[in-house]
Amino acid sequence: MRTALLIVGLFSAAGMAQGLSDGNLSVRSGLFSENLKNEDKLTGVLSTDLFAGYQSNEAQDSAAIVETHSALKAGVFSLLVPGAGQLYNRNYIKAAAFFAVEVGAWVVNALYTQKANNQTAYFQTYADGTAADNYQNGHYNVQRYAEWIQANWQQLLTIGGHNPADNTDPAVQTVMKYEPILVNSAGGPAPWNRVDWYSLNQIESVLGGYFSHLLPPHGNQQYYELIGKYPQFRQGWDDSPYGKGNTNFTAFMDYATTNSGYYMDQRGKANSLFAVASSAIGVVLVNHFASAIEAAIWAHGHNKVVQANMSLSKDPLGLGYQTDLQLAVSF
Repeated sequence: MRTALLIVGLFSAAGMAQGLSDGNLSVRSGLFSENLKNEDKLTGVLSTDLFAGYQSNEAQDSAAIVETHSALKAGVFSLLVPGAGQLYNRNYIKAAAFFAVEVGAWVVNALYTQKANNQTAYFQTYADGTAADNYQNGHYNVQRYAEWIQANWQQLLTIGGHNPADNTDPAVQTVMKYEPILVNSAGGPAPWNRVDWYSLNQIESVLGGYFSHLLPPHGNQQYYELIGKYPQFRQGWDDSPYGKGNTNFTAFMDYATTNSGYYMDQRGKANSLFAVASSAIGVVLVNHFASAIEAAIWAHGHNKVVQANMSLSKDPLGLGYQTDLQLAVSF
């Protein structure tokens, strides 16, 4: 009997020493205490009862006791809603930062888009006038521009390199064909409704010289850009001294009226406001991708650290399990 107890004691001491030498005693007691509780009662067979605690299932995988994160999920979440991937990763400060940038950018876009729209309405009304007074308070009148062409088409053809007396010249023929029907005063109070736009563009296309553009129909975005930008259209401004019947074309070439200059300044302000609104959209796009990339990288890096520090391996003697403190990080 004493001999049996001595053998049991020696085996117990050897197991304790092995655990202490490997530094795994606390790990073993933590990982396998539950297994020992679940074992059957002692059978009375020494070899069976002595190693009962080590005959349970293989060591638990580190992923079962340490939380991991999906890099794909984190990236997709943040790509859809900036900050969502960081929230999934439990990086709450980063989540709040990305989400705040998103909200701020959309607020800036909305505010500046509204300001730009208001400014656009202002410069368009400055040029057109309003229906309340039959468009008499507008500073640009396309009918005035068309009437100036009617009154001076011969001189305009000469500047463009044509002989207005040469009836065989296609340019002369085009002007003579469309000039009589260029303006129709019965078109209503709006001046753009009194101009035959097709006839106007046909004449503009053959005059040459400084007639480098065709005036787009009223209301078109290009219409509002060209009337203030190019000298050929400035005869429609109400403060131009070179109106109907005037022949001082040399001075006209470099002339900008006060009202056309003010109009272009106001249009420039609208463009600047739209640019800020567009920049805010750019911030939104960058924020989505930056948030997605950061969330995915963080989740991937976190999982690599877990793998490097939590792996377990079988005891070489078959007496249990021990911790492998080896780095297995891949890049």
